[in-house]
Amino acid sequence: MNRKRTAPRRVTLALGLLALTSAGALLALRTPADGRAEVVVYAATSLREALGELAVDCEAHLGVRLRLDSGASNDLARRLLAAGHADLFLSADEEQMARVRAAGLLEPGTERPFVSNRLVVVATPEAVRALSTPEDLARPEVRRLSLANPDAVPVGRYAKAYLVRRALWSALEEKALRAVDARAALAAVEAGAADAGIVYRTDVSRSSRARVAFEIPVAEHPPILYVGAVLRDRPNVAAARAVLDRLTGDDARTVWERFGFLPPAR
Repeated sequence: MNRKRTAPRRVTLALGLLALTSAGALLALRTPADGRAEVVVYAATSLREALGELAVDCEAHLGVRLRLDSGASNDLARRLLAAGHADLFLSADEEQMARVRAAGLLEPGTERPFVSNRLVVVATPEAVRALSTPEDLARPEVRRLSLANPDAVPVGRYAKAYLVRRALWSALEEKALRAVDARAALAAVEAGAADAGIVYRTDVSRSSRARVAFEIPVAEHPPILYVGAVLRDRPNVAAARAVLDRLTGDDARTVWERFGFLPPAR
């Protein structure tokens, strides 16, 4: 009888040790060997370069380690809703943040806007001379117009709203080349796959081939507002709060502005 009872106890003990080992392994993954807390940041692709510089500042002043994961905001929100493991979400619009908020995933009191942006029409060096007004996008010389997917990606939705406002969307929809994000839309112009595109001003500032044809007035498209928030029930909530405070503080503002971002505006 004693031997029959021993086996279940051994199994229970083994399962308990396995659970402890798994938890310890997960904690080790989130705590680097140097003891610093690791903060995983899901960030809109357009923030990538500025965040690379600001991450160094955060690590130096806060004693943390940042792991940046960039992508289209709608895709990052989808991953968070599917149990993505991030401590901080930096979205290129309020709509994607609202999806995450509605799922109850945000740490209360942490959501805040931090920068803005503007749209520009870009073109290849060959096509840029033919573009000076929005109506020029309908000219035969513009065979393909590159923009991020307007059904999902924030910058694509901003671009479509602008074209609708100018009564141009119906004329341009068929020639629209839909990219996964603003960087991909820009890359299509750089590669010559599209003659023109609509992207963020910050994206094109470091392009070696695409040229700015004209800037789109801020009043002619929906407000572009980047929003950040800490995710709740994560291992490093306190560290993520400190990082968000640093990224949205006065010291970071000069960096954002140097990369072409604007102060947040409603």
